[in-house]
Amino acid sequence: MSPRHTPSLLGPLARARFQKAGVLTSLALVVAGGLVTPAAAAARAVSERPAATPRTGDNCKPHKPHQSREGAEAYTGKDKCKGATGATGPKGATGAKGATGATGPAGATGATGPTGPSGENGTPGATGATGPTGPVGPCVEIDASQDSNDFELRAALTPPVMGGPARTYAGIRDLTTMTPDPFKWTDLTTHDGYPQNACGISIAQHAQGNQVEGDLRIDVITTTGAIYETTCAVVTSNRTLNCANNPWKLVTLQPTPGAVNGGV
Repeated sequence: MSPRHTPSLLGPLARARFQKAGVLTSLALVVAGGLVTPAAAAARAVSERPAATPRTGDNCKPHKPHQSREGAEAYTGKDKCKGATGATGPKGATGAKGATGATGPAGATGATGPTGPSGENGTPGATGATGPTGPVGPCVEIDASQDSNDFELRAALTPPVMGGPARTYAGIRDLTTMTPDPFKWTDLTTHDGYPQNACGISIAQHAQGNQVEGDLRIDVITTTGAIYETTCAVVTSNRTLNCANNPWKLVTLQPTPGAVNGGV
């Protein structure tokens, strides 16, 4: 006697949901029991799912009540009822450029490197050549003498005039008046034997009283060291000089290096 089959009171959709719930419950129990891994349990659940009958012909009609949702999903890739694939939609517009990010903080300053060694001293340059000796500067000098309260004497050497030699003068001034008289000068440059390179001068008085020939001497020294002299007489009556045309002469002796009470 065959067992009696009692038809289910649930429709096809309800039965499919019931089966799906049973599979998920079984899967959860298996994983919880530690019998298999979750991935293996999921694979087993899928393999145990009943295969759905492909929908062909009249079965393509969506109103067929016996076609389960699981069966439709299982055969989506091979469904002969599926229409042609639609054209690819246009590419969307490029999005706006994002704002520039803030500048990051400056990095720390690196350490200062060590100071390099000092360079060697350069070689001293050669000594320059000695330049030519410049011309002798103008010879200018003055000397004075006063051995009497009645007058005073001067000797002056002045710069050249119009390219000639330095000029030599002898002078006297009267002191017997309430105020000193002006100097009275006599040019000795034109006297015979006057040295053209005279550069220093002196004056000396060696007699007093009435006029005495040669009581006044004027000496000059040249740029080469030679000494010349001439004489004048003091006229005490009117405080003047009488130098006539007394010539210039080299003194005897001339100074010489190393001399002791001698000369040349």
